Amino acid sequence: MLRARWRLVALGVVVGALAAAALAWVQTPVYAARAQLFVSTGSSLDPSNTYEGGLFSQQRVLSYARIISSPELLQGVIRDLDLEMTPAELARNLRAEVPVDTVLIDIEVQDTSPQQAQAVANEIVGRFPSFVARLEGRGDTEASPVKISTTTTAELPTEPVSPRWPVYIALGTLLGLAAGIFAAFVRHGLDTRVKDGSALAEAVGAPLVGVIANDRHARRRPLVVSHDPQSAQAEAYRRLRTNLAGLATHRAISSLVVSSALEGEGKTVVTANLGLTFAQAGYRVVLVDADLRRPRLAEYLGLSRTTGLADALRMDMNVEDLLQTCGVGFRLEVLASGLPPANPSDLLGSQRLAAVMETLTQRSDIVLLDAPAVLPVIDAAVLARRTSGLVLVARAGSTRVPQLAAAADAVRATGGEVLGAVLTQVPRGALPKYYREPTARRGAAPGPRGAEPVGLWPPGSAP
Repeated sequence: MLRARWRLVALGVVVGALAAAALAWVQTPVYAARAQLFVSTGSSLDPSNTYEGGLFSQQRVLSYARIISSPELLQGVIRDLDLEMTPAELARNLRAEVPVDTVLIDIEVQDTSPQQAQAVANEIVGRFPSFVARLEGRGDTEASPVKISTTTTAELPTEPVSPRWPVYIALGTLLGLAAGIFAAFVRHGLDTRVKDGSALAEAVGAPLVGVIANDRHARRRPLVVSHDPQSAQAEAYRRLRTNLAGLATHRAISSLVVSSALEGEGKTVVTANLGLTFAQAGYRVVLVDADLRRPRLAEYLGLSRTTGLADALRMDMNVEDLLQTCGVGFRLEVLASGLPPANPSDLLGSQRLAAVMETLTQRSDIVLLDAPAVLPVIDAAVLARRTSGLVLVARAGSTRVPQLAAAADAVRATGGEVLGAVLTQVPRGALPKYYREPTARRGAAPGPRGAEPVGLWPPGSAP
């Protein structure tokens, strides 16, 4: 799923990183000035040993770190530096920490002005010893038991501590990655487009009989069986022919309608190449361009479509006189569509079609009809009732499962049968490695025609 949606994940990462960078860019830089104090015992304590004196200092230093943010102390700092803030506001920018097992107090003051951060830090360490001495004093005659010294004064900071660009970018990238993965899962769950053969077979309620890999040259060279017979696509069409033979072992199949749920699924290309594979194997084949609305089959085969099926149905012409021979060396005839009629559905549903189909099946081993898409018009469903059945073509990553199910239901509702499904435009990476590569070098000479047929029935004897 992530491999298929990697663009969405990458987009999330890029957007997250850019958003974090933009957030860091608009923020005002904050500078930190640091100073340090040292706490020791005074002479009045007079400890019996240094250990007791150090322990006393450690006990005191934790409390001192807490009272550095005392409002009384900070009020004096604000007054001396003429700051425009309250003690509470200054306390939010002040931090005092005691390193473990030490008598040191680390003070950090943050401000948008580096000069002001330095001045406040130095003012605090300058006022704090007298502030503590007054708190620890035991009267006018008794001095404080603790001595506080300044070990490090604050220097002018030159680099801001916030925003920290690496942290922002890293967090933005991680959040973008998480958002991208989440979006990919949501998109995958909501995406009803058919992605593999098992989903296609389940949607149409018929076995998968063919998987055709994506071919970027399909528009320029649709007849891959003829132009590149050693390619993986040509082999896929031969496999489709063999799988249809498996269906014929259970029932007689003399004619097949090839259609799709919607336009642009590749049904005409499948029809033409499937007819060529049968013809190259020695079968007598008749291809019928039954798409009387937008015919393309004759164009792919380089034949005229001015006369054909529409004339046989409309003017009661002898269908055998309208057949055109395609190719040399094998028996392939084509019945073009003829000029588009005004009432295609009525013509295809007429009794004359039954007579035409009987004539074509008697003179051939297999009749393949290229029909319009099922959902826009009823033509394909009507033809499926007049033939042995329909093969439904779907395009991987394009056709949606509900559309396929609706198309199959429409065929069955008219009394037709969906015999199988073909998945086209399958990404090469989704196929097993063996089938991704052509069986021979592209451009190699075509194999011999008239090889021993593999399929539905012996050549020359229609079932």
